[in-house]
Amino acid sequence: MALTKKGIGLLIVTLFVGVIIGGALGQLLGIFLPADHPVSDVLVKPLLDYRVGPIPIDIVIMRFVFEFTVRISFFSILGIMFAWYYYKYHY
Repeated sequence: MALTKKGIGLLIVTLFVGVIIGGALGQLLGIFLPADHPVSDVLVKPLLDYRVGPIPIDIVIMRFVFEFTVRISFFSILGIMFAWYYYKYHY
């Protein structure tokens, strides 16, 4: 029952930060590797690319356009695993 002691909110924030850092590291690696490199195909390109939108919302004086994209890559999954390890053993 350690999860209830630490809090579910802290777990969600920790995993979210892990995804962000992992995705950023993957994108940084993608800058240095050529686009047709086999390592780039496996590690940097998204395994899952999900997009919702664009959803326009028109009101009389403004127009908003919302779009939501999720790109899960190998480094994002690696970031989740490191964040879970950090949450489990360092808090």
